[in-house]
Amino acid sequence: MAPIFVYIVTHTTRHLDLVFAGLARQTRRPDRVVLSCDTDDPRLGAVAERWAGRVGAPIDWVRRAHHGIARCSQVRNNAVRRLVNDLGHSTGRVIQIDGDILCPDGFVERHAELGGERGLVYAYRVNLSESETAGLDAERVYLGGQRPEFTASDLATLRRRDRRYRRQLLMRRLGLGALHKPKLLGCNWSGPLEAWIDLNGFDEHFQGWGYLDDEFARRAAARGWPCVPACASVPCWHLFHPTRQPQGALTANPNHARFVRPDLPSVAERGLRGEIGQHGVATTRVGECRPAETHSHLA
Repeated sequence: MAPIFVYIVTHTTRHLDLVFAGLARQTRRPDRVVLSCDTDDPRLGAVAERWAGRVGAPIDWVRRAHHGIARCSQVRNNAVRRLVNDLGHSTGRVIQIDGDILCPDGFVERHAELGGERGLVYAYRVNLSESETAGLDAERVYLGGQRPEFTASDLATLRRRDRRYRRQLLMRRLGLGALHKPKLLGCNWSGPLEAWIDLNGFDEHFQGWGYLDDEFARRAAARGWPCVPACASVPCWHLFHPTRQPQGALTANPNHARFVRPDLPSVAERGLRGEIGQHGVATTRVGECRPAETHSHLA
């Protein structure tokens, strides 16, 4: 059986206990969890330490100092560089969740079933309100005494999105649709590690908010990696927090100008290989007394 890796992207401990509580209840335990952080705040590692004995998989805490702007593409690549460069993996399924996602119990298992060997599983989320999020307790969630529910309305909305995704795939096959549709939502999706390597991961030129998911999805489609719509099959809960999305027109976002360029290659120039220079990246195997390993530095 091919290994399954889950990586968590975050810069804050705000909801991290709930994220780990969800992972600790999975019917199919991941083979490894990577907590990849856009800051080196030691409190992040402390949360991972609290849950290390209950998740049922090794946890690697990957981090480096913040660069003054969100580098989500790079943080994602740092997680996968851990798998490829440090641990020598070349196959398996990689599932991404963000540090504001609560997974239902069968989440990992369903990603693996639906994705098979080559599929990119495009799933989705249901937003919890501020009060619903505040009412959740990580210990009670872990013990099974507390759990949100997907309402009939939630599931109907997700099924409609799946139908739209399937129409968009048909349009793509007919040469009439945009390659970045269906929508890859970075907080809940998975793909083969082989696809990451083939595409050279996420384009690290995309910094701040926006377009990095669309650009990756477009390159994946161009290189023939199949998409599996799974909005209603593998939903998760999105825990409330103030939005980080900038105000104003999307076209004013600096990432938009790069996204619409017609000359971008299908293999990222600066990705898993050829990364953009960054502060020293340290990795600690949480739950074990091992020194950090620095494997990258600011160029």
